[in-house]
Amino acid sequence: MKPLSLMFAALAWSCTFSLSTHATSITPTDSYARERTSYQEAMQAAASRDWSSFESIATKLKQYPLYPYLEYTRLEAQLASASQRQVSDFISSHADTPLAMRLQRSWINQLARQQAWSGLLRASTQMPVGGTKYQCLELVARLNTGDTKTAYASAAELWDVGTSQPDACDPLFDSWIKTGHLSSDIALSRFFKAVEAGNTSLAKYTQRFISDPKQKAVSDLFLKINSDAKLLADRNLLTPGNALHGRIAAHGIRDLARRDLEGSFDLWLRDRDRLKVDPQRRTTLDRYFGVRMGKNFLPDYEARMARLDPDFKQEDITEWRIRNALARFDWARVQQLIKRLPAELQANERWLYWNSVAIDSTGKGNNSPESLSRLTGARNFYSFLAAEMHDRPYDLQDEPAGFDSAQLKRLEQKPAFKRMRELLLLEENYQARSEWNLAQTRLSDSDRHAAAHVASRWGWHDQSIRGAISSNRWNDLAIRFPHPYKTLFKQYAADRGINRTWALSVARQESAFQASVQSGAGARGLMQLMPKTAAQTAKRYTVPYRNSSDLYNPETNIALGTAYLAQMLERFNGNRVFATAAYNAGPHRVSRWLEERGHLPLDIWIETIPFDETRNYVQNVLAFGVIYDVRDQQPTRMLTPAESASLALYQTSSAKKL
Repeated sequence: MKPLSLMFAALAWSCTFSLSTHATSITPTDSYARERTSYQEAMQAAASRDWSSFESIATKLKQYPLYPYLEYTRLEAQLASASQRQVSDFISSHADTPLAMRLQRSWINQLARQQAWSGLLRASTQMPVGGTKYQCLELVARLNTGDTKTAYASAAELWDVGTSQPDACDPLFDSWIKTGHLSSDIALSRFFKAVEAGNTSLAKYTQRFISDPKQKAVSDLFLKINSDAKLLADRNLLTPGNALHGRIAAHGIRDLARRDLEGSFDLWLRDRDRLKVDPQRRTTLDRYFGVRMGKNFLPDYEARMARLDPDFKQEDITEWRIRNALARFDWARVQQLIKRLPAELQANERWLYWNSVAIDSTGKGNNSPESLSRLTGARNFYSFLAAEMHDRPYDLQDEPAGFDSAQLKRLEQKPAFKRMRELLLLEENYQARSEWNLAQTRLSDSDRHAAAHVASRWGWHDQSIRGAISSNRWNDLAIRFPHPYKTLFKQYAADRGINRTWALSVARQESAFQASVQSGAGARGLMQLMPKTAAQTAKRYTVPYRNSSDLYNPETNIALGTAYLAQMLERFNGNRVFATAAYNAGPHRVSRWLEERGHLPLDIWIETIPFDETRNYVQNVLAFGVIYDVRDQQPTRMLTPAESASLALYQTSSAKKL
């Protein structure tokens, strides 16, 4: 059984967190309230450079879990006059904290500012620091202590990349170039990488180091095509005899495809063999065209794919060929294409479901609707569909952990966990997450699992969900599907006339219940609302709202999120599937998809959503609703009777009767 996907943008989000009175968490006895206040006062004194007050307060906090942070603050502020011994002693004493590596980075930076190159090398040897910047600082130190051979040996690899490197690398590169180590071949290599990375300014800078006339001509041609990819229509512009022309063609054709998909596809088929494009780029561009054209549902898509991938070598292209066949109701072709998938994909619930529906719809083969019953023993969208169609119980495959309170208390008493909890209560969320990440590397598999339950006790639900993943406990549903803010979801869902579990499932998918989180696109809070959407929704539903910071308040966020769900439900005539897709991808896109494929049965419509994220989103939200309702012992259906009636199998059966 494959678990429901938990891969969402939260892993890349900038996170903040606060324990909320609305969260269904178990809060341990607070024995550090006074020390916590004193700690904040000490940090305020440090920020004001009032070291006398800082020392007076810090001296009294040596037993407080966050005392190492006070020590770090003091030492980091005095690094200009610190000694290697002081730094080494701190790192040795606090190696179990993220502060050790943090101080080492600051110390290396300080030594570089002081040009204390021998000291920098000694420090780097004692505790290496990862990252290009620190690699360059160490090589600059070697350069300045006479070890030019080691320094120059790594310079080419560091320089030959498609992006700009940290400023710390400049002294190394300047010396390496000045001493004649930069060849035209290396310069051309970086030039190509920069153009392909979309870094034209870096490419032009790099081009000045290309000294070979033929290579210079190639780079000029590449820049010319990069500026106007339509030039590729001239068959004679690029020649098979030049090994770099295939690379130029692949880049230019990919660029042209953004404006002319079908025309660039024809150019690709013309040139991919003629110009001998290397296998990796060929595979990448084959996949790009196969998937993107599949998502456009072109009338001649199958004929085009027969030319692009005649031997079914790329499974993701084959999957889109299946989806296009579904959109045409070409059930025989669906069966044929599923058989072309690798065996492990044929066994996936997605394609088992569609193969069974296809067989029944054609009436060919030893199959009946009952064959779908073999899918009912898993926990995912397709298995829940099958269970519902056969009136069978949903199999959640729940495996409760069975940790007792003493086991969790033992973990909570570890210094790292004491620090984590204090940092959370102080809303030092980045620091708390850093402590968690380091602690995970030092725990046994069983303790990582227990740690997820500790996080859940604290109301740190997104971290408990990640803990279930990192300990491979996919079936421990208590920590994977927590139920915080229960009263708020119940109240506002009822006010908006929508299903409470639906709103809860959206929040679980959107943020994993991180109350104060912002996505890269700017969506905020539990239900990941964009500020503009929030302001419009607040005005429409008369919800008190001042500015985007209000979205970090759970009550405001849930009030607006449920209101926007209700708005989408109204816009799409009560269809939760369309409304859920609109919540993720936007209502205008969903309206366009309905114009293009709204005639399709509901399950085919979901399967043919062209945004992978939105397709998975809709399926997850629907499946999460089943999990929450079953766990809450509520009447459970993933689809309403009206939604179920629009499934492909039932519509095909009705057509047969007619």
